[in-house]
Amino acid sequence: MPFKYYPLSPLPPSSASTVLTDDFQALLLEQGTISTDSFTIQEEYPFSNDSYVPVNVRITSAIDPLTQEKLGDDWKRLLFYEDINHLTSVGQKYYFSDNYWISINSENIKSLTASTTVRRANNVLRWMSGSSILEEPCSIDYSYKNPRNDVPKSDLITPGAYIRIYVQQNSKTNTIFENQRFLFGNPLNWTCLRVLGGGIRNFLNTKTLDNNSAQLLTLEVETGFVNTDTDDLVNGIADRYLYTVSGSSTAVSGIVISPNNGDILEGSTQIFDAHYYSGSTIISGSFIFSISGSSVPVNHYIFTPLTANTFSVTNNEIYTDNSLDILCSGSSGSRIFSVNLRGGW
Repeated sequence: MPFKYYPLSPLPPSSASTVLTDDFQALLLEQGTISTDSFTIQEEYPFSNDSYVPVNVRITSAIDPLTQEKLGDDWKRLLFYEDINHLTSVGQKYYFSDNYWISINSENIKSLTASTTVRRANNVLRWMSGSSILEEPCSIDYSYKNPRNDVPKSDLITPGAYIRIYVQQNSKTNTIFENQRFLFGNPLNWTCLRVLGGGIRNFLNTKTLDNNSAQLLTLEVETGFVNTDTDDLVNGIADRYLYTVSGSSTAVSGIVISPNNGDILEGSTQIFDAHYYSGSTIISGSFIFSISGSSVPVNHYIFTPLTANTFSVTNNEIYTDNSLDILCSGSSGSRIFSVNLRGGW
């Protein structure tokens, strides 16, 4: 008698999907565990909290979506092989290889694997919010757009160039406003960048109807000038002395060095006074005076701190290759004052 076959009942679609997903997760875990591109990195958690937890990922080269070419070391793709449901988002920060990284593009929605493309933070935004100093890792584009010199009737050359900055959007960066200035570079050569009117892109919501869901802030900035009176040229904080508050709770508007002309003729000695000011009023406060990384040979000058507010410089011999930079460091801010060792006339 022939055998009679009865078809097996297929798994319900939901169960089949679960089995396939579990098998795929197991495969990713197996491959990720033995892969040479697997690393333990630090992930900010929760978002914008500035606290980090370890997470295991695979780090691969990022691909330019337009050219399909591999991007350089400033771009990486993170694959979360331990959990395909791992939540990622644009603006998320990571830390590995001695750098902070910012998520520029994440893949979560209806995607079988959790991944994100991150960009290395190549600098730090530092700014004043009231009397507080705030800072946030940021990524600055590589080249200026439309670099040029504007020459008005006075023949004063002013810079003109634009560049873009990416930074996490959070409670700190929400205090950044149009026309805000930032300093980048180093104490010997700061570059000033100013936020353009209409240069704050803080409205790219990750949830359409939730205006608090934007997580990546883009700033369009242009080149500007360093202000030696109000900028902190030691720590790289623009307009610090417009906001800093001293122990007497009086707003410091600047550090004034007098005489403000730093030229000293050969064979002459000049005494300089340093004071905090609120508007046109002197505020009490002391300084520690020192030479700041100067390359002027020591036989060309004599530098002498005199009191908590004065110092003197003697020009022994002309030196025009570099200025003699004096760091005036105080409890309510610091300033670098440049002295030029001129000739005998």
